[in-house]
Amino acid sequence: MLNYQNRQGNPATFETITEVCAHAPEAVDGLSGNNRIRQIANPAFQDFPEDILYVYRSPNLYGGETAARNNTVFVVFSDKRYADKETALDGLKKLGLVELINEQIGSILLVMPKADTGYGESDLQACYTMVDALFSQKIRLEIDGEPARPAESEYCGGYGKTYFFGFGQGATFMNNFIAGSRDELIGRVAGYFTFGGEMAEDVLVNDYVPAYLVNPCSTAVRQFRQANGCNAYACSEGVERFYNQQQPLRQVRVSYDTEGDAGAWMVRAYQEMFRFLQRTANLPTPYPEPVVTNPYQGYVRAPKISRFALSERNPVINDRTVIGDLQLLFVHDSETFADIKITADVANEKYKTFIVDENDYLDAWYEVLPQSVLNNTAPEHSVPLLLANHGGGDDLLMFLDETGILLTAGQQQFAIVAGMHSGLTFVGGDLVGEMLSRLVQYMLKKYPALDPERVYVTGYSMGGAASYACLATHPELFAAAVPMAMPLFWVSKDMEENSQNLTMPMLLCSSTYDFAAWDTKANHLNDGAQLLFRTYQGYNGMAVPEQFDFVKYPFVGQPTDSMKITTVNGEWRNFEWKMNGTKGYPMMGLNVTEYLVHSLWPGYGDIAWDFFRHYRRDAKTGETIYCE
Repeated sequence: MLNYQNRQGNPATFETITEVCAHAPEAVDGLSGNNRIRQIANPAFQDFPEDILYVYRSPNLYGGETAARNNTVFVVFSDKRYADKETALDGLKKLGLVELINEQIGSILLVMPKADTGYGESDLQACYTMVDALFSQKIRLEIDGEPARPAESEYCGGYGKTYFFGFGQGATFMNNFIAGSRDELIGRVAGYFTFGGEMAEDVLVNDYVPAYLVNPCSTAVRQFRQANGCNAYACSEGVERFYNQQQPLRQVRVSYDTEGDAGAWMVRAYQEMFRFLQRTANLPTPYPEPVVTNPYQGYVRAPKISRFALSERNPVINDRTVIGDLQLLFVHDSETFADIKITADVANEKYKTFIVDENDYLDAWYEVLPQSVLNNTAPEHSVPLLLANHGGGDDLLMFLDETGILLTAGQQQFAIVAGMHSGLTFVGGDLVGEMLSRLVQYMLKKYPALDPERVYVTGYSMGGAASYACLATHPELFAAAVPMAMPLFWVSKDMEENSQNLTMPMLLCSSTYDFAAWDTKANHLNDGAQLLFRTYQGYNGMAVPEQFDFVKYPFVGQPTDSMKITTVNGEWRNFEWKMNGTKGYPMMGLNVTEYLVHSLWPGYGDIAWDFFRHYRRDAKTGETIYCE
């Protein structure tokens, strides 16, 4: 068994930063994936002022692998100091933030002014230290020549779902220091809230940030509108909304309520706005300035890009999504697939570098389902199913969230099954394809509403390899495939035999800084991705190029039947080519986004679904059917 877990099982705690550093290494050491490396207290906190920061942790935080990236973090800049931990915790409860974070799952970092001087420049430096230490994942250090990993980021930190709240002098500190900070600080904030507070005239907001300002000064309203490029206006129920028409996530909401309660407004800002927003880090460091690299790309200007991209997300509360009301069922099952195990020779001889044991097998997965599927109100065979395969070291839920698949599924009402296959795929090969294909068959049998003619497969990185394994063993199950950031390294005998009389629509998603499928220096498909195209073009009965010509056909290397250039979410220039099969509709495609590294990106969900929705596989004949 893989024995996978993605929760910490902790009770609620409220601690000083010194207590956090003391407790974190032991607490996270036993979580999934952490026993391979020594867990330590982060040296960055050795000289951190203890009396300005308290940390609240909700019960049963996400943890293990990279699941800490699922945690939500509120950073609260208080208007006053609290005498002790008990009164500080009571203050957070009165604001309504403890109840809210318990629901969302995550932490609250309560920052207080110094007793003698209040907030100042040194507090900004402390914020940089705090963010560097807590808003990162799986950072490795070397201690006495041995690798080690600071534990605090998983114990109480987060990444991407980070929201700042300030009131009174805490709001003034945010406006005068945080707002003008480097992009590593203000650029990582997915939601910025102030209640009251002043702002100096000479402060410039350094990066766009969604803001909710209650009782603000006129300078703050003007500066945040400018930073977000607001060019449109709306007003409803006493809340003004200034926003960017081209990039509507960049907005500033303003309201005036001098008699109101700061906590009630904080909760409202989060519920109405912030929880639908996240940041992701997808650029190389140092990140490049956009340039037009090929003549035809001049048709669409390269936009300005940010290091921490702002994207929409589908929040999960009590295992249900807010958008689309999907139910998330996390299943531990030690019996259903126990007959398909990793063998001893594979585990111990062929791939010693991978963490896998003899007799490991598929025993944990997520089922993500529309309510109509669960309550049997959807007609039989009416709901599409996506097999979504996570990447190496990724948590299942994090993969669905950060690729945008969870959001797209909520909007389009399709079902997802995501099996935990970490460590199995590269050592198991086609055996893993059999495991995951059986998982699909299990879902189709369990839920009659799922449509066996509209089953699709995708996966990121290692999950792309898992997708190829599924296609090698049971291609007849799938109507189309979208491997992400993964070339094809070899063609198995099973793949050749099982695919001879079966077409497979396929779109490869990659990016120009993706080491897996892209040759970044040459700026085109790497050798493995070229093998992918040759292989599946052959399976689809298409002409197979003897050689790719990247001079004549930049990026893609061969003639295509269609091409489009778009800008995703206002920042990322995206290129897509499609090639028609023998029946005149697209069977192969390439989608490339500029400047993204090999990492999860929220635009992938929509890109994949826009391809999938055109295909189904006839249940009787196995024929691919194209739908406009």
